[in-house]
Amino acid sequence: MNSIMEPYVKDEVKQIIIPDGIGGLLEIEHLILLEQGLFLIESYPMAGNLYGADTIDQWTQIIDGRSYKFANPLRRLRTSRQAIKSLAPNIPVFCRVIFNADSFFPKGKPAEVSVLESLAEDMMVLNNEKMIPEQAQQAWDRILRVARKNGQAVYREGGFDG
Repeated sequence: MNSIMEPYVKDEVKQIIIPDGIGGLLEIEHLILLEQGLFLIESYPMAGNLYGADTIDQWTQIIDGRSYKFANPLRRLRTSRQAIKSLAPNIPVFCRVIFNADSFFPKGKPAEVSVLESLAEDMMVLNNEKMIPEQAQQAWDRILRVARKNGQAVYREGGFDG
């Protein structure tokens, strides 16, 4: 995944805690600064056939002839996006749930979902987005000022701890 994302990444931070916008806290797995805005990633290390859609509460994984249910990952992703947007209003926040390369969506995958095999192609849409490097950097700095990692401030004077 890193080699696919490298051309887009200006800065990144993983496993941070931010305010959720409604009085609580929320963990963000992976947030990336782009010239086009911010990019939020949730990864799911799952294999097999996966079945899900935007509005279905429970998705299904079928592997080795067995069926397993799991919560729709897009719900968490959208909650995370809203929390980021509350800290960075007017900045585009792109989102993606990324599954392993050995995950398959036989009935189609939702728009904000990728498997590693399709990620490079899915990222091409960013090439059509307007570049806003200064505004994106200002939003990034604002988020890092309030973010926490391991109970500590993420943004450090003279440097960055990501």
